[in-house]
Amino acid sequence: MNISIDNPIIAFSQKGKPFQYDRLFLKTLVTYIEEYKNVPYERLTDKDKSISLARIIKKMECNGVPLREFFAKEFEKWDTLENAEKINKVVDVISRDMFCCFDRNLDMGDDFKRVDRIYCVNNDGERDYIMYSEKDKKTLFGKTKQKSVLHDYYADLLDRCEKGLLPKSSQEI
Repeated sequence: MNISIDNPIIAFSQKGKPFQYDRLFLKTLVTYIEEYKNVPYERLTDKDKSISLARIIKKMECNGVPLREFFAKEFEKWDTLENAEKINKVVDVISRDMFCCFDRNLDMGDDFKRVDRIYCVNNDGERDYIMYSEKDKKTLFGKTKQKSVLHDYYADLLDRCEKGLLPKSSQEI
């Protein structure tokens, strides 16, 4: 699943203005959300949105580990909360990890914020990684254009995840 940098949330983000992590998360996962109810996301009730997100989160993995195991300590702290509140907290943590590199408020001069977490939706053993990637583009003279730094960042995360070099719980970070 590719993160679209043409999304207005990313394209028009500016330093000093709040970055809408939760909306970008929902826009990125909208096909999975609509898959459960077969209705456009905007027409779903809050309860249906919450149920759909809960189903997706159950199928999600972080660094190749199911979310429930990866964030075991955090889930223990949230046991007293209602399901909708738990889902909102999980979405907040996940979306900040996924999209922090696009948030202009977290720019560190020439670089962007990086994390050691990559997320995917596991559909019966087939992992759909949520990442930014660019297709190969040829120049006028047939040379391949160089990939962006963000593409390289996500490609490196995926490579390290496949080699088992990323942390296996939130406590290891």
